[in-house]
Amino acid sequence: MEMEPKQIKAMFFVLTMIMALVCHHQSEAISFIGRLKCFLVVRNVEGCVEAIKKATKGDTHGLDKQCCNAILGLTSDCLPIIFPGSPAISLLVEAACDRKLDDVN
Repeated sequence: MEMEPKQIKAMFFVLTMIMALVCHHQSEAISFIGRLKCFLVVRNVEGCVEAIKKATKGDTHGLDKQCCNAILGLTSDCLPIIFPGSPAISLLVEAACDRKLDDVN
């Protein structure tokens, strides 16, 4: 039983669509895992999430050494996830943490 050229094209199209969908959903899963890892870094430090929320509004007093170490240890792809909206906010928080850690040392 030989396949007609139309059938071959149709099968190729169907297989291409299946592969595209599989790859797309796999990349979504990977990006979700990446975002989750970013959040877990700061969530594992007691009070850090609340301190970050306050810091995005200009109040950096709640950032302690452990929280700052977690923030400064984030990879560059985590910063827009933790500080969405404006890269300036992450720069301000990182600068505040740099100052706090310099004061401690």
